Formats: sequence, structure tokens, C-alpha cells
Amino acid sequence: MFRLNTRIPNFLSAMFLTAGLCLTSLSAFALELSLEDRTALDQLSRYFNTVKTMNGEFLQIGPNGEQSQGLFYLQRPGKVRFYYKAPVYLDIIADGKTLAIKDRKLHTKDIYPLSKTPLSVLLSDNIDLANDDKLLFVQRDQDIVTIQVKQESLFGDGLLTLVFDGNSNLLRQWTIRDGQGYETTVTVYNIDIGRPIKQSLFVIDRTIFLRSNDDN
Repeated sequence: MFRLNTRIPNFLSAMFLTAGLCLTSLSAFALELSLEDRTALDQLSRYFNTVKTMNGEFLQIGPNGEQSQGLFYLQRPGKVRFYYKAPVYLDIIADGKTLAIKDRKLHTKDIYPLSKTPLSVLLSDNIDLANDDKLLFVQRDQDIVTIQVKQESLFGDGLLTLVFDGNSNLLRQWTIRDGQGYETTVTVYNIDIGRPIKQSLFVIDRTIFLRSNDDN
């Protein structure tokens, strides 16, 4: 019998929080945006909403400088895969309804309802950055647009900084700072947009033993 987890491990926050924290509202006070800032955010949102498939590589740097890297594949709505390269043996897969976290070395797998994760927002059909009530600031430089949002969720409090390419409108990097001041940064690169992605990459193999955090 399969049991679904309802909690997300803390070490995955840097990957997941990017999706939902800047796109859902918990605060009643919205940042007053200049016309230029709103135009830039609307442009980013419109572009991202046209992107249906994306794949590339990622580099993740933890609070103590530890590095991990891998490949990612994204298909909106609902599907994504983050494949960590050795010595990290994680595989994160969303198939449209379920999110699975597979440990390829231990042959275990945790699964979660995708709707319970912030990742579901990134994979939704519509994103609206300019109307995020948790937006703290917007900085526009010649080649980059940086925004910061306040994180207030069941997964902990902190700050999220997103860096977009000002020319291509692509999300290039994000940094999570938790309540203790620890930072994790993820950079994506070698990105392809619009390329067909094999649907087998989003298939969750349920024959592998599923581990529940509730058993701990």
C-alpha cells in the first residue's frame, strides 16, 4: 500500500521554494511599483507563461560551500525532473499529480501530492510576478533584473532572491536565505527552450519501495 507524505524535507527547500514563494500571497501589503518596475515584471511573467518546455543544467551551492549539480527538465503544466549527479544520488520527479524524491543509491522513494508543494505553482499555466503581495524590492540593471520576496510558509520563514536575464527574460539564479541566515544558491545554465522532452523522464516508477516520513 502506498502512503503519500505531506511534508517536504528541508534540504529540498532551495529547489522547491523558488516556485511558490514569489507567486502566492500571504501579506496584505503590496510593494508600490514604479511603472518601469511593473513593466519589467509583466514582461517576465508574459514570457515565462509562453514557455512550455525547458531543460538545462543546474549548480547548487549550500550554506557551507558544498556543491551539487545535475540536469533539469521542465514541461508546463505539471511536470519537472531534477537529476542530481554523483556524489548526490537524488532524482526529483513531478508527473502532473505527484512529486517523487528518489534516492538512487538507497533505492528508496518519498512521494508527495504535487498540489501540496510550492513547485505546483511554478508548473501552473499562469504566473504573475507584479501582483505578488510579498514582493520586497525590484532592481533593474542593464543586463539583469533582481527581485526579492519574503518567504512565509509552512516550510519556514526567510528571503528569496531571484535573478533574471534582462535580455532573454530567463530565470538564471535564485538564493534562499532561511531564518537563521543560511543561504543556498541555485544557478541554471545551458538552457534550451521549446525543445520536445521525452515523456518517460516524468514517469514515476512505483515499483520501488516508498518511504514515509511519518514512519520515522
